[in-house]
Amino acid sequence: MTLNAQHFQVFDLPETGEDILKSFEDLAFDEYIGNGNRWRRFSQYRLEHRDGAWDFERLPHRPYVTYSKFNPIAGGIRRHYQPIQIDLVEHIREACAQIPLPEDDVWQINVHQYRVIANKELQGVVVPEGVHQDGHEFVVISVYNRVGITGAELTLRSGDDKEKPIYTATLPAGQAIAFDDRALWHYVTDIVPIEEEGHRDITVVSFSRWGERWYGDAFEEDAIGEGR
Repeated sequence: MTLNAQHFQVFDLPETGEDILKSFEDLAFDEYIGNGNRWRRFSQYRLEHRDGAWDFERLPHRPYVTYSKFNPIAGGIRRHYQPIQIDLVEHIREACAQIPLPEDDVWQINVHQYRVIANKELQGVVVPEGVHQDGHEFVVISVYNRVGITGAELTLRSGDDKEKPIYTATLPAGQAIAFDDRALWHYVTDIVPIEEEGHRDITVVSFSRWGERWYGDAFEEDAIGEGR
């Protein structure tokens, strides 16, 4: 039903316009997670397959909430982020095709837009949570830019043996990876500046079936209550 035999797929992003690349210069500081090196925007959508294509409905903006069991650092709280301003629909359509996302259900997606920086004062921590799962059905990580850095090596690990990576790579700008978040665990190493400062620009799209959606009052109350 999904991805390759190891539950992931690497693919090239569609052509990326300057509007998307420049939008990473206009993210808001993330005060909730990281070590002061992360900027971010966040939006949520409802996806339904109609007339041969995925129809995207941007949902009314809400804070981002996750469960503490998936994110012990910043789970169980409402994190208020500014909404995404650019149109990423064609890039997400490509991710849907690569999975391929089952068309017989309605889906809810969380879309995160990040910039992580590193310099002499700030360690380039990409994944403060360590090796983890996000708690969704599918996840897609897309790399838009790598400027003046090394590092950001991604590993995927099977749920049967989290200590042994099944895939390791440093994704270049213009490449993405889709994977089954329930079958695999993932991690990305720190970025390291080549000279004074560098950064890495990415988006992360998380897919949940509408019946299991991470959206609305009931979900937020459940996720916040789980951490108490």
